[in-house]
Amino acid sequence: MMLPSLTSAVYFFVFLGLCTWWSWCRTFDPLLFSCLCVLLAIFTAGHLVGLYLYQFQFFQEAVPPNDYYARLFGIKSVIQTDCSSTWKIIVNPELSWYHHANPILLLVMYYTLATLIRIWLQEPLVQDERTKEDDGALDCSSNMNIAERRRSLWYATHYPTDERKLLSMTQDDYKPSDGLLMTVNGNPVDYHTIHPSLPIENGPAKADLYSTPQYRWEPAEESTEKKEEDEDKKEDSEAERSLEEKRSVRIHAMVTVFQFIMKQSYICALIAMMAWSITYHSWLTFVLLIWSCTLWMIRNRRKYAMISSPFMVVYGNLLLVLQYIWSFELPEIRKVPGFLEKKEPGELASKILFTITFWLLLRQHLTEQKALQEKRALLSEVKIGSEEHEEKDEELQDMQVEGEPREKEEEEEVEEDDDQDIMKVLGNLVVALFIKYWIYVCGGMFFFVSFEGKIVMYKIIYMVLFLFCVALYQVHYEWWRKILKYFWMSVVIYTMLVLIFIYTYQFENFPGLWQNMTGLKKEKLEDLGLKQFTVAELFTRIFIPTSFLLVCILHLHYFHDRFLELTDLKSIPSKEDNTIYSHAKVNGRVYLIINRLAHPEGSLPDLAIMNLTTSLDKPDVQKLVEPGEERLEECSKEEEKGEPEKDSEESEEEEDEEEESEEEESSDLRNKWHLVIDRLTVLFLKFLEYFHKLQVFMWWILELHIIKIVSSYIIWVTVKEVSLFNYVFLISWAFALPYAKLRRVASSVCTVWTCVIIVCKMLYQLQTIKPENFSVNCSLPNENQTNIPLNELNKSLLYSAPVDPTEWVGLRKSSPLLVYLRNNLLMLAILAFEVTIYRHQEYYRGRNNLTAPVSKTIFHDITRLHLDDGIINCAKYFINYFFYKFGLETCFLMSVNVIGQRMDFYAMIHACWLIGVLYRRRRKAIAEVWPKYCCFLACIITFQYFICIGIPPAPCKDYPWRFKGANFNDNIIKWLYFPDFIVRPNPVFLVYDFMLLLCASLQRQIFEDENKAAVRIMAGDNVEICMNLDAASFSQHNPVPDFIHCR
Repeated sequence: MMLPSLTSAVYFFVFLGLCTWWSWCRTFDPLLFSCLCVLLAIFTAGHLVGLYLYQFQFFQEAVPPNDYYARLFGIKSVIQTDCSSTWKIIVNPELSWYHHANPILLLVMYYTLATLIRIWLQEPLVQDERTKEDDGALDCSSNMNIAERRRSLWYATHYPTDERKLLSMTQDDYKPSDGLLMTVNGNPVDYHTIHPSLPIENGPAKADLYSTPQYRWEPAEESTEKKEEDEDKKEDSEAERSLEEKRSVRIHAMVTVFQFIMKQSYICALIAMMAWSITYHSWLTFVLLIWSCTLWMIRNRRKYAMISSPFMVVYGNLLLVLQYIWSFELPEIRKVPGFLEKKEPGELASKILFTITFWLLLRQHLTEQKALQEKRALLSEVKIGSEEHEEKDEELQDMQVEGEPREKEEEEEVEEDDDQDIMKVLGNLVVALFIKYWIYVCGGMFFFVSFEGKIVMYKIIYMVLFLFCVALYQVHYEWWRKILKYFWMSVVIYTMLVLIFIYTYQFENFPGLWQNMTGLKKEKLEDLGLKQFTVAELFTRIFIPTSFLLVCILHLHYFHDRFLELTDLKSIPSKEDNTIYSHAKVNGRVYLIINRLAHPEGSLPDLAIMNLTTSLDKPDVQKLVEPGEERLEECSKEEEKGEPEKDSEESEEEEDEEEESEEEESSDLRNKWHLVIDRLTVLFLKFLEYFHKLQVFMWWILELHIIKIVSSYIIWVTVKEVSLFNYVFLISWAFALPYAKLRRVASSVCTVWTCVIIVCKMLYQLQTIKPENFSVNCSLPNENQTNIPLNELNKSLLYSAPVDPTEWVGLRKSSPLLVYLRNNLLMLAILAFEVTIYRHQEYYRGRNNLTAPVSKTIFHDITRLHLDDGIINCAKYFINYFFYKFGLETCFLMSVNVIGQRMDFYAMIHACWLIGVLYRRRRKAIAEVWPKYCCFLACIITFQYFICIGIPPAPCKDYPWRFKGANFNDNIIKWLYFPDFIVRPNPVFLVYDFMLLLCASLQRQIFEDENKAAVRIMAGDNVEICMNLDAASFSQHNPVPDFIHCR
């Protein structure tokens, strides 16, 4: 692989054969494999010798390096000789790095093969020695059994029954066969090194193991000692079991992780196919791209990927072989355009990495098939009476002594259930997040595909699809839900076509073919997105649509159906049944997870605390861990010193007390830790509860004020960018604010119109659209035609630069297109967010069986009766009903603000309307004229924006007040707010008019609410008190206590 040649092809084909054979789940015959290694070692040795000899000058002269056969067999002159300086080693500078690495890798391979062969030659001797030792051990064991039987018969004939019982008690612990255990060297094994916890007080010493036994007749002490020994054995066995269980758990976890990775090997294989086709462009790899995309589009893609895995392996091996042959350093092998080209050997290594995923997939497929066949065979052998046998076995297990195994099995089942519950909870949480938010990932990918790089036609079509989806979501929700599946399917199909067209256009003959078929020039084809790229550019151009294709397919196959169930407003689930939005469900999940973490046997912090305590008290730990050894030492000391047995009993009682105190301390630590966990759990659940309440509150606030946010932002965008396109936005919201029934229509119209503007702006950025082709150069007027000085004429829009008629409409060229479309995209997002808020609140109220509040307030429990209860209730009341009480006065102040800010002709009109409204005086009379005032404000703001737009400059016609006979100067034009190309009207003045219109529209709604009895009960009435009443008698008409005349 490092240097493709005829000699290196032997290694390459052996490697391919072995890997393919392994992927087919075939076993290797050791004899054949060893023969193959020997043959390869011989061949490698000859190859190395040939390379070494060719470095001499004689062989290089006989067969020049550029000779056909030298290049065919891969023989290179790494070392060059110079007759003038033969002592120097001169490296050939014309060679690449892989020419120098080839001999080194050959040497490493030879050393590896030689080492394997040497190890295999030594293995039979070791095996023969092991078999001899095993045979000797079997003979010893048979002799031991015969000896034991003879001793038992001799004891039965020579000793009475009591002594036989005593002997049997001692022989349970000290069998003669124990002394016959031998090590590998032949030395006897020390029994007490194997079982150190067994006491030797009443048993024979190590040296006297086969001497005449000497026993003491102490049945009570022996029984207690035996019980202690049994308990020690049980503790040791339990500790060993726990260690084995921990090790098995770790191994099981690693095995499960590896099995999971192998089960998902089809994903790696599909990704490898796409990466191979994208990285190495040819018709042969184009098959891999179509193959992988087709498998991605199939719903049960794993099954069909497994079925097609043998063909993947065969096709991948074929590509490797062809690429290896075309990598020979032979100019005689010509490249096949679009199929095979000469590549460096490094690219062959990456292709082998891709092929490894095919081999793994095929092996996994055959392994699963084999397991399935074995399972079916086992199931076919099951008999009818197996159930009865199982029932009998269960009854016998239930009747076991003390029921310990049964209890352990039940505990293990409970632990497994807890683990499964936690995994289910975590899995449900992750799946729920994907169901809710994966569609936002798809929407983000639309932007990533559309705005990455230069704007071309296929990217604009992506944006058209996205805008269509958003517009339909805003306009008609049910239609949007019905076509959503077909929408994602069309996106997937379109992405496939884009990949095919871009990929095939990179071949040499395709640009001319497209030009002949379509009749389009090269520039227009580039605007469509058909262009020949470099390798790096081609990777990005294909990788981004491919990743977008995968994201859409994942949503369509895994999350789409659940997403439709979740967003169905007609069949809203109840609060208890919902698995995603239920606050109680979330609390239950959190409690389950934290409770499992706080479990004493599975909590990592508990283990950490226990490790800390054990590190502080190491002597006590030794007492707990090795009580048998300490007892042995104490017993030996007692035998030497001859102390009484009571001291040993007292020491054992003290040890038991110490053990109990240590257990109490550890239990106290655990209890404290669990108390901390419980408190943290309660605090976290409280945090979740308050966070849930904050969410509900924020959604309600947005529902109250989203109209103000949407209208304010849209008017601000129209004012900042004055054009004919934006005139639709201003007209829509100027009349939608005072007339609430038009707000839904205004939102829909603005959404559709925003989508149209975005598409038009993107189309205008294409290379084929050149503004200089249709721009107009207006000529300066003569002195007889105008009285305007020349310096002012140069500032005019008509004469300062060529006039682009599309700028008056709202289109212009802009290099950072995303910045240019930022305002329109944010407008579209806000409009979509507005309708999302309304539908979310509808869903929330339907799920919780709630109704919409009568009064649109923040504090629902605050009424007019709470106004005089205190400062806090007073502040809450005015937060709720400030505009209800003082909205009319606020409108008057906003009108005065417009007059003061503008100081022009329209300010005078506002002043006249303000005087006329104030002249009505009575609130009821003002309410009668207020709709007309709102209509006036809407009409005047739309008329002023039309003035700001003006007439189109393309005809090169100036306004009449700029002719020679007109007596208008700049100040008069400003005061009259006339359109002009030199002194353009200031559109910021319309912001003040809009603020007045917004407040007037809200006040109109308040005038309507004053006639509702429910609102009057909550907020109080706005009826005027007569001005002619005496101050002393004022309190009889005012329910509020008179704090001034209370004396």
